[in-house]
Amino acid sequence: RALVRFRAMVQDTTPSPEMYLPHTAAGSLCGWGLHADAAAADDDVDYSQIRECSVLWAVSVPGETEWCRAELGGDGEHTPEFLYDLDAAHRLQPTDVATFVGILTREPYVLHPSRCRRTAHCSFRLDLEAETSADVPTLHVLFVRTHEQSLLTRPYPSAHPPPVRQQLIEWIAAEALGGDLDAAEWVLLASIAKVQSRTPALLPPSLTLAHFPAGDQAPPALAHVLAQLLPLSCTLPLSLAALNAARFAPESEDEDLHAGALQLPRGCSLLVTEGGVREGTLVERGLANLRALQDVLSAQTLAYRFPFSQFAFPTDLRCIVLSEGAQSAFFRTDLSVALRPAAGARLYKPAADVATPPPATLAAFRDLVVGAQTGKVHVGETTAEHVQQDFVRDRQQDAAVTSEDLIRRMTVAKLYALSLHAPELTVDIWERAKAFDERRRARL
Repeated sequence: RALVRFRAMVQDTTPSPEMYLPHTAAGSLCGWGLHADAAAADDDVDYSQIRECSVLWAVSVPGETEWCRAELGGDGEHTPEFLYDLDAAHRLQPTDVATFVGILTREPYVLHPSRCRRTAHCSFRLDLEAETSADVPTLHVLFVRTHEQSLLTRPYPSAHPPPVRQQLIEWIAAEALGGDLDAAEWVLLASIAKVQSRTPALLPPSLTLAHFPAGDQAPPALAHVLAQLLPLSCTLPLSLAALNAARFAPESEDEDLHAGALQLPRGCSLLVTEGGVREGTLVERGLANLRALQDVLSAQTLAYRFPFSQFAFPTDLRCIVLSEGAQSAFFRTDLSVALRPAAGARLYKPAADVATPPPATLAAFRDLVVGAQTGKVHVGETTAEHVQQDFVRDRQQDAAVTSEDLIRRMTVAKLYALSLHAPELTVDIWERAKAFDERRRARL
Protein backbone atom coordinates (compact mmCIF):
# COMPACT_ATOMS: atom_id res chain seq x y z
CA ARG A 1 0.00 0.00 0.00
CA ALA A 2 1.06 3.55 -0.65
CA LEU A 3 -0.41 7.02 -0.26
CA VAL A 4 -0.45 8.50 -3.76
CA ARG A 5 -1.76 11.39 -5.80
CA PHE A 6 -3.31 10.56 -9.17
CA ARG A 7 -4.41 13.20 -11.70
CA ALA A 8 -6.92 11.53 -13.99
CA MET A 9 -9.95 11.90 -16.21
CA VAL A 10 -13.15 10.20 -15.14
CA GLN A 11 -13.96 7.70 -17.88
CA ASP A 12 -16.80 5.57 -16.52
CA THR A 13 -19.17 6.28 -13.64
CA THR A 14 -21.50 3.36 -14.31
CA PRO A 15 -19.95 0.53 -12.20
CA SER A 16 -22.20 -0.63 -9.39
CA PRO A 17 -21.41 0.65 -5.89
CA GLU A 18 -19.81 -1.67 -3.38
CA MET A 19 -20.52 -2.28 0.28
CA TYR A 20 -17.95 -2.17 3.05
CA LEU A 21 -17.77 -2.45 6.80
CA PRO A 22 -15.98 0.61 8.26
CA HIS A 23 -14.74 -1.35 11.28
CA THR A 24 -15.03 -4.75 12.91
CA ALA A 25 -16.60 -5.49 16.27
CA ALA A 26 -13.09 -5.52 17.74
CA GLY A 27 -12.51 -1.98 16.48
CA SER A 28 -10.14 -2.76 13.58
CA LEU A 29 -10.57 -0.40 10.66
CA CYS A 30 -11.83 -1.61 7.29
CA GLY A 31 -12.54 0.13 4.03
CA TRP A 32 -10.07 2.39 2.16
CA GLY A 33 -8.13 -0.72 1.25
CA LEU A 34 -7.67 -1.69 4.89
CA HIS A 35 -8.61 -5.12 6.11
CA ALA A 36 -8.58 -6.71 9.54
CA ASP A 37 -5.82 -9.26 10.12
CA ALA A 38 -8.44 -11.87 10.84
CA ALA A 39 -11.98 -11.93 9.51
CA ALA A 40 -14.65 -11.55 12.14
CA ALA A 41 -17.19 -14.27 12.59
CA ASP A 42 -20.58 -13.65 11.04
CA ASP A 43 -22.09 -13.28 14.50
CA ASP A 44 -19.73 -10.37 15.22
CA VAL A 45 -20.78 -8.32 12.19
CA ASP A 46 -23.09 -5.40 12.92
CA TYR A 47 -24.93 -5.15 9.61
CA SER A 48 -26.37 -1.77 10.57
CA GLN A 49 -22.83 -0.38 10.17
CA ILE A 50 -22.46 -1.46 6.53
CA ARG A 51 -21.79 1.50 4.26
CA GLU A 52 -21.76 2.09 0.52
CA CYS A 53 -18.93 3.47 -1.60
CA SER A 54 -19.03 4.57 -5.24
CA VAL A 55 -16.80 2.98 -7.87
CA LEU A 56 -15.62 4.65 -11.06
CA TRP A 57 -12.91 4.09 -13.64
CA ALA A 58 -10.35 6.82 -14.28
CA VAL A 59 -7.55 7.11 -16.84
CA SER A 60 -4.46 9.25 -17.20
CA VAL A 61 -5.61 12.55 -18.72
CA PRO A 62 -5.96 12.03 -22.50
CA GLY A 63 -4.05 14.60 -24.53
CA GLU A 64 -2.00 15.87 -21.62
CA THR A 65 1.19 17.19 -23.22
CA GLU A 66 4.66 16.40 -21.93
CA TRP A 67 5.46 19.90 -20.72
CA CYS A 68 2.14 20.15 -18.89
CA ARG A 69 2.73 16.78 -17.21
CA ALA A 70 6.23 17.84 -16.23
CA GLU A 71 4.96 21.09 -14.72
CA LEU A 72 2.18 19.43 -12.73
CA GLY A 73 4.16 16.32 -11.84
CA GLY A 74 2.83 12.82 -11.35
CA ASP A 75 1.91 9.96 -13.61
CA GLY A 76 -0.69 7.25 -13.57
CA GLU A 77 -2.52 4.51 -15.38
CA HIS A 78 -5.99 3.09 -15.75
CA THR A 79 -7.50 2.33 -12.32
CA PRO A 80 -10.80 1.76 -10.57
CA GLU A 81 -11.43 4.41 -7.93
CA PHE A 82 -13.35 3.72 -4.71
CA LEU A 83 -14.93 6.92 -3.38
CA TYR A 84 -16.26 6.85 0.16
CA ASP A 85 -17.49 10.47 -0.01
CA LEU A 86 -20.75 9.85 -1.89
CA ASP A 87 -21.46 13.56 -2.39
CA ALA A 88 -18.09 14.03 -4.08
CA ALA A 89 -18.65 10.92 -6.20
CA HIS A 90 -22.05 12.09 -7.41
CA ARG A 91 -20.58 15.41 -8.55
CA LEU A 92 -18.09 13.70 -10.85
CA GLN A 93 -19.14 13.26 -14.47
CA PRO A 94 -17.43 11.56 -17.43
CA THR A 95 -14.49 13.61 -18.82
CA ASP A 96 -14.09 15.54 -15.54
CA VAL A 97 -10.43 15.93 -14.63
CA ALA A 98 -9.58 15.59 -10.96
CA THR A 99 -6.67 14.93 -8.66
CA PHE A 100 -7.36 11.93 -6.46
CA VAL A 101 -5.41 11.40 -3.23
CA GLY A 102 -5.77 7.99 -1.68
CA ILE A 103 -4.40 4.59 -0.77
CA LEU A 104 -3.12 2.62 -3.75
CA THR A 105 -3.49 -1.15 -3.61
CA ARG A 106 -3.61 -4.01 -6.08
CA GLU A 107 -6.80 -5.98 -5.75
CA PRO A 108 -8.46 -8.79 -7.68
CA TYR A 109 -10.97 -7.55 -10.20
CA VAL A 110 -13.17 -9.64 -12.48
CA LEU A 111 -12.31 -8.73 -16.04
CA HIS A 112 -14.61 -9.36 -18.96
CA PRO A 113 -12.78 -9.83 -22.30
CA SER A 114 -14.26 -6.60 -23.59
CA ARG A 115 -13.21 -4.70 -20.47
CA CYS A 116 -9.57 -5.46 -21.20
CA ARG A 117 -9.81 -3.41 -24.38
CA ARG A 118 -12.20 -0.94 -22.87
CA THR A 119 -10.44 2.35 -23.43
CA ALA A 120 -8.79 4.22 -26.27
CA HIS A 121 -6.77 6.31 -23.85
CA CYS A 122 -4.47 3.94 -21.98
CA SER A 123 -2.12 1.02 -22.45
CA PHE A 124 -3.99 -1.37 -20.13
CA ARG A 125 -4.45 -4.42 -22.37
CA LEU A 126 -4.94 -8.14 -21.77
CA ASP A 127 -5.62 -10.84 -24.32
CA LEU A 128 -8.44 -12.83 -22.79
CA GLU A 129 -11.06 -15.14 -24.22
CA ALA A 130 -13.16 -15.52 -21.08
CA GLU A 131 -13.83 -13.72 -17.84
CA THR A 132 -10.94 -13.89 -15.44
CA SER A 133 -9.71 -12.26 -12.28
CA ALA A 134 -6.58 -10.13 -12.25
CA ASP A 135 -4.88 -7.86 -9.77
CA VAL A 136 -5.35 -4.29 -10.95
CA PRO A 137 -4.20 -0.99 -9.41
CA THR A 138 -7.03 0.27 -7.21
CA LEU A 139 -7.20 3.65 -5.51
CA HIS A 140 -9.21 4.11 -2.32
CA VAL A 141 -9.83 7.84 -2.39
CA LEU A 142 -9.37 9.98 0.69
CA PHE A 143 -9.65 13.36 -1.03
CA VAL A 144 -10.55 14.62 -4.50
CA ARG A 145 -10.06 18.03 -6.10
CA THR A 146 -11.60 18.73 -9.50
CA HIS A 147 -9.96 20.88 -12.17
CA GLU A 148 -13.04 22.72 -13.40
CA GLN A 149 -11.44 25.49 -15.46
CA SER A 150 -8.00 24.43 -16.62
CA LEU A 151 -5.14 22.20 -15.63
CA LEU A 152 -2.81 25.20 -15.62
CA THR A 153 -3.30 28.87 -14.83
CA ARG A 154 -1.49 31.94 -16.10
CA PRO A 155 -2.03 35.67 -15.49
CA TYR A 156 -4.59 37.50 -17.62
CA PRO A 157 -3.98 40.12 -18.79
CA SER A 158 -0.21 39.80 -19.03
CA ALA A 159 2.15 42.76 -19.00
CA HIS A 160 3.52 42.78 -22.58
CA PRO A 161 1.43 40.58 -24.92
CA PRO A 162 1.67 42.41 -28.32
CA PRO A 163 5.31 41.59 -29.19
CA VAL A 164 5.00 38.05 -27.79
CA ARG A 165 1.79 37.53 -29.75
CA GLN A 166 3.42 38.50 -33.04
CA GLN A 167 6.44 36.31 -32.34
CA LEU A 168 4.12 33.39 -31.55
CA ILE A 169 2.20 33.83 -34.82
CA GLU A 170 5.44 33.97 -36.78
CA TRP A 171 6.74 30.80 -35.11
CA ILE A 172 3.52 28.85 -35.81
CA ALA A 173 3.57 30.03 -39.43
CA ALA A 174 7.24 29.22 -39.98
CA GLU A 175 7.26 25.77 -38.38
CA ALA A 176 3.82 24.42 -39.27
CA LEU A 177 2.04 26.41 -41.98
CA GLY A 178 4.58 27.25 -44.63
CA GLY A 179 4.93 30.88 -43.54
CA ASP A 180 1.19 31.70 -43.78
CA LEU A 181 0.78 34.35 -41.05
CA ASP A 182 -2.98 34.74 -41.43
CA ALA A 183 -3.57 30.99 -41.09
CA ALA A 184 -1.29 30.93 -38.04
CA GLU A 185 -3.31 33.73 -36.43
CA TRP A 186 -6.53 31.80 -36.99
CA VAL A 187 -4.95 28.72 -35.41
CA LEU A 188 -4.09 30.86 -32.38
CA LEU A 189 -7.68 32.10 -32.08
CA ALA A 190 -9.09 28.58 -32.44
CA SER A 191 -6.70 27.31 -29.76
CA ILE A 192 -7.95 29.73 -27.09
CA ALA A 193 -11.69 29.40 -27.72
CA LYS A 194 -14.00 27.79 -25.17
CA VAL A 195 -17.68 27.27 -24.38
CA GLN A 196 -18.93 30.55 -22.95
CA SER A 197 -22.58 29.60 -22.55
CA ARG A 198 -24.92 26.71 -23.33
CA THR A 199 -28.10 28.81 -23.28
CA PRO A 200 -27.82 30.83 -25.41
CA ALA A 201 -25.28 28.74 -27.29
CA LEU A 202 -21.93 30.56 -27.36
CA LEU A 203 -19.61 27.77 -28.44
CA PRO A 204 -15.98 27.69 -29.60
CA PRO A 205 -15.89 28.09 -33.39
CA SER A 206 -14.56 25.08 -35.26
CA LEU A 207 -11.95 25.85 -37.92
CA THR A 208 -11.09 24.24 -41.26
CA LEU A 209 -7.68 24.82 -42.78
CA ALA A 210 -8.54 24.28 -46.45
CA HIS A 211 -6.14 23.31 -49.24
CA PHE A 212 -3.90 21.57 -46.71
CA PRO A 213 -1.90 19.03 -48.74
CA ALA A 214 -2.10 15.38 -47.78
CA GLY A 215 1.04 13.87 -46.33
CA ASP A 216 2.40 10.45 -45.52
CA GLN A 217 1.75 8.56 -42.30
CA ALA A 218 3.58 11.15 -40.18
CA PRO A 219 1.52 13.70 -38.22
CA PRO A 220 1.51 17.26 -39.55
CA ALA A 221 4.03 19.66 -38.04
CA LEU A 222 1.07 21.60 -36.64
CA ALA A 223 0.40 18.72 -34.23
CA HIS A 224 3.90 19.07 -32.77
CA VAL A 225 3.61 22.85 -32.53
CA LEU A 226 0.29 22.66 -30.70
CA ALA A 227 1.75 20.09 -28.31
CA GLN A 228 4.48 22.60 -27.45
CA LEU A 229 1.96 25.34 -26.67
CA LEU A 230 -1.14 23.74 -25.17
CA PRO A 231 -1.68 21.77 -21.95
CA LEU A 232 -4.11 19.40 -23.72
CA SER A 233 -3.80 18.48 -27.38
CA CYS A 234 -4.82 15.42 -29.42
CA THR A 235 -4.55 14.48 -33.08
CA LEU A 236 -7.23 12.39 -34.77
CA PRO A 237 -6.02 11.07 -38.16
CA LEU A 238 -8.95 9.94 -40.30
CA SER A 239 -8.88 7.05 -42.74
CA LEU A 240 -11.53 4.68 -44.01
CA ALA A 241 -10.08 1.88 -41.92
CA ALA A 242 -10.09 4.00 -38.77
CA LEU A 243 -13.60 5.34 -39.37
CA ASN A 244 -15.02 1.88 -39.97
CA ALA A 245 -13.24 0.15 -37.09
CA ALA A 246 -12.63 2.68 -34.33
CA ARG A 247 -15.07 3.87 -31.69
CA PHE A 248 -15.41 7.65 -31.55
CA ALA A 249 -18.22 7.82 -28.97
CA PRO A 250 -18.38 5.76 -25.75
CA GLU A 251 -20.57 2.67 -25.83
CA SER A 252 -21.89 0.50 -23.03
CA GLU A 253 -21.40 -3.21 -23.52
CA ASP A 254 -21.86 -5.92 -20.90
CA GLU A 255 -22.56 -3.22 -18.28
CA ASP A 256 -19.21 -1.62 -19.03
CA LEU A 257 -18.71 1.78 -20.68
CA HIS A 258 -16.06 1.52 -23.40
CA ALA A 259 -14.23 4.77 -24.11
CA GLY A 260 -14.28 6.52 -27.47
CA ALA A 261 -11.65 8.62 -29.22
CA LEU A 262 -13.76 11.76 -28.66
CA GLN A 263 -14.14 11.22 -24.91
CA LEU A 264 -11.67 13.97 -24.09
CA PRO A 265 -11.34 16.40 -21.18
CA ARG A 266 -12.73 19.92 -21.34
CA GLY A 267 -10.36 22.37 -22.98
CA CYS A 268 -8.59 19.80 -25.11
CA SER A 269 -7.59 20.88 -28.62
CA LEU A 270 -8.44 18.33 -31.30
CA LEU A 271 -6.59 18.37 -34.63
CA VAL A 272 -8.50 16.30 -37.23
CA THR A 273 -6.62 15.32 -40.39
CA GLU A 274 -8.49 14.14 -43.48
CA GLY A 275 -5.44 13.44 -45.64
CA GLY A 276 -5.56 9.68 -45.04
CA VAL A 277 -9.11 9.22 -46.39
CA ARG A 278 -9.28 7.61 -49.82
CA GLU A 279 -12.07 6.15 -51.94
CA GLY A 280 -13.99 3.30 -50.37
CA THR A 281 -17.12 2.36 -48.47
CA LEU A 282 -18.18 3.62 -45.08
CA VAL A 283 -19.99 1.04 -43.00
CA GLU A 284 -22.53 1.82 -40.29
CA ARG A 285 -19.90 2.43 -37.62
CA GLY A 286 -18.01 4.79 -39.93
CA LEU A 287 -21.14 6.87 -40.53
CA ALA A 288 -21.87 6.91 -36.79
CA ASN A 289 -18.32 8.14 -36.12
CA LEU A 290 -18.73 10.97 -38.64
CA ARG A 291 -22.02 11.99 -37.00
CA ALA A 292 -20.41 11.93 -33.57
CA LEU A 293 -17.58 14.20 -34.66
CA GLN A 294 -19.98 16.56 -36.44
CA ASP A 295 -22.03 16.86 -33.24
CA VAL A 296 -18.89 17.87 -31.38
CA LEU A 297 -17.99 20.42 -34.06
CA SER A 298 -21.41 22.04 -34.32
CA ALA A 299 -23.09 21.51 -30.94
CA GLN A 300 -20.29 20.54 -28.52
CA THR A 301 -22.13 17.38 -27.46
CA LEU A 302 -21.18 13.71 -27.63
CA ALA A 303 -23.80 10.97 -27.45
CA TYR A 304 -22.90 8.04 -25.18
CA ARG A 305 -24.62 4.87 -26.34
CA PHE A 306 -26.32 2.64 -23.78
CA PRO A 307 -28.52 -0.42 -24.33
CA PHE A 308 -31.79 0.79 -25.86
CA SER A 309 -30.90 4.48 -25.45
CA GLN A 310 -28.27 7.14 -25.79
CA PHE A 311 -27.51 10.27 -23.80
CA ALA A 312 -25.69 13.39 -25.00
CA PHE A 313 -22.97 14.69 -22.70
CA PRO A 314 -21.58 18.23 -23.10
CA THR A 315 -18.08 18.69 -24.50
CA ASP A 316 -15.75 21.68 -24.67
CA LEU A 317 -13.20 20.89 -27.38
CA ARG A 318 -11.24 23.24 -29.63
CA CYS A 319 -11.40 21.67 -33.09
CA ILE A 320 -9.24 22.28 -36.16
CA VAL A 321 -9.82 20.25 -39.34
CA LEU A 322 -7.13 19.89 -42.02
CA SER A 323 -8.72 19.39 -45.44
CA GLU A 324 -7.22 18.91 -48.90
CA GLY A 325 -10.13 20.57 -50.69
CA ALA A 326 -11.70 24.00 -50.57
CA GLN A 327 -13.82 22.70 -47.72
CA SER A 328 -13.97 19.62 -45.56
CA ALA A 329 -15.19 16.51 -47.33
CA PHE A 330 -17.15 15.37 -44.28
CA PHE A 331 -17.75 18.18 -41.83
CA ARG A 332 -19.34 21.60 -41.56
CA THR A 333 -17.22 23.99 -39.55
CA ASP A 334 -17.91 27.52 -38.38
CA LEU A 335 -14.86 29.04 -40.02
CA SER A 336 -12.73 28.12 -43.02
CA VAL A 337 -9.32 29.50 -43.94
CA ALA A 338 -7.60 28.80 -47.25
CA LEU A 339 -3.98 27.88 -46.51
CA ARG A 340 -1.36 29.57 -48.67
CA PRO A 341 2.00 28.00 -47.82
CA ALA A 342 5.24 28.97 -49.48
CA ALA A 343 6.57 26.74 -52.23
CA GLY A 344 8.44 23.75 -50.87
CA ALA A 345 7.15 24.23 -47.33
CA ARG A 346 7.51 21.22 -45.02
CA LEU A 347 4.03 20.82 -43.56
CA TYR A 348 4.88 17.29 -42.37
CA LYS A 349 7.98 16.58 -40.34
CA PRO A 350 8.95 14.75 -37.17
CA ALA A 351 8.83 16.56 -33.85
CA ALA A 352 12.63 16.59 -33.68
CA ASP A 353 12.76 18.77 -36.82
CA VAL A 354 10.51 21.49 -35.35
CA ALA A 355 12.71 24.43 -34.34
CA THR A 356 11.88 25.11 -30.70
CA PRO A 357 12.22 28.71 -29.47
CA PRO A 358 14.54 29.52 -26.56
CA PRO A 359 13.10 28.38 -23.20
CA ALA A 360 12.20 31.91 -22.07
CA THR A 361 10.43 32.65 -25.36
CA LEU A 362 8.54 29.34 -25.31
CA ALA A 363 7.48 30.00 -21.72
CA ALA A 364 6.16 33.43 -22.79
CA PHE A 365 4.22 31.77 -25.65
CA ARG A 366 2.63 29.33 -23.21
CA ASP A 367 1.81 32.10 -20.76
CA LEU A 368 0.00 34.03 -23.47
CA VAL A 369 -1.98 31.03 -24.75
CA VAL A 370 -2.95 29.54 -21.37
CA GLY A 371 -3.81 32.96 -19.97
CA ALA A 372 -6.03 33.70 -22.97
CA GLN A 373 -7.77 30.32 -22.61
CA THR A 374 -8.98 31.24 -19.13
CA GLY A 375 -9.36 35.00 -19.59
CA LYS A 376 -12.53 37.06 -19.94
CA VAL A 377 -13.32 40.03 -22.15
CA HIS A 378 -15.78 42.77 -21.23
CA VAL A 379 -17.82 44.58 -23.90
CA GLY A 380 -18.38 48.17 -22.84
CA GLU A 381 -21.42 50.28 -23.64
CA THR A 382 -19.56 52.42 -26.18
CA THR A 383 -18.33 49.38 -28.11
CA ALA A 384 -21.72 47.67 -27.97
CA GLU A 385 -23.39 50.75 -29.47
CA HIS A 386 -20.73 50.96 -32.17
CA VAL A 387 -21.17 47.26 -33.05
CA GLN A 388 -24.93 47.70 -33.33
CA GLN A 389 -24.63 50.74 -35.59
CA ASP A 390 -21.98 48.96 -37.67
CA PHE A 391 -24.26 45.97 -38.16
CA VAL A 392 -27.22 48.16 -39.19
CA ARG A 393 -25.03 50.00 -41.69
CA ASP A 394 -23.73 46.73 -43.17
CA ARG A 395 -27.27 45.36 -43.58
CA GLN A 396 -28.34 48.53 -45.36
CA GLN A 397 -25.45 48.12 -47.78
CA ASP A 398 -25.80 44.35 -48.23
CA ALA A 399 -29.09 42.52 -47.66
CA ALA A 400 -27.22 39.20 -47.45
CA VAL A 401 -25.76 40.18 -44.07
CA THR A 402 -27.63 38.32 -41.30
CA SER A 403 -27.58 37.99 -37.53
CA GLU A 404 -25.29 34.95 -37.96
CA ASP A 405 -22.67 37.29 -39.42
CA LEU A 406 -22.97 39.49 -36.34
CA ILE A 407 -22.56 36.51 -34.02
CA ARG A 408 -19.51 35.30 -35.96
CA ARG A 409 -17.92 38.75 -35.93
CA MET A 410 -18.53 39.17 -32.21
CA THR A 411 -17.06 35.73 -31.50
CA VAL A 412 -13.98 36.47 -33.59
CA ALA A 413 -13.59 39.92 -32.02
CA LYS A 414 -13.67 38.50 -28.48
CA LEU A 415 -11.10 35.85 -29.39
CA TYR A 416 -8.97 38.55 -31.01
CA ALA A 417 -9.14 40.57 -27.79
CA LEU A 418 -8.27 37.49 -25.72
CA SER A 419 -5.22 36.84 -27.89
CA LEU A 420 -4.13 40.43 -27.18
CA HIS A 421 -4.75 39.91 -23.45
CA ALA A 422 -7.10 42.90 -23.58
CA PRO A 423 -9.59 42.95 -20.69
CA GLU A 424 -12.09 44.93 -22.77
CA LEU A 425 -13.26 44.76 -26.37
CA THR A 426 -12.62 48.25 -27.68
CA VAL A 427 -13.82 49.84 -30.90
CA ASP A 428 -10.28 49.62 -32.29
CA ILE A 429 -10.06 45.87 -31.57
CA TRP A 430 -13.51 45.37 -33.11
CA GLU A 431 -12.44 47.08 -36.34
CA ARG A 432 -9.17 45.13 -36.48
CA ALA A 433 -10.97 41.83 -35.91
CA LYS A 434 -13.61 42.66 -38.49
CA ALA A 435 -10.96 43.46 -41.12
CA PHE A 436 -9.15 40.25 -40.19
CA ASP A 437 -12.34 38.21 -40.76
CA GLU A 438 -13.07 39.98 -44.05
CA ARG A 439 -9.55 39.14 -45.22
CA ARG A 440 -10.24 35.48 -44.42
CA ARG A 441 -13.47 35.51 -46.44
CA ALA A 442 -11.72 37.14 -49.39
CA ARG A 443 -9.20 34.26 -49.49
CA LEU A 444 -11.86 31.55 -49.89
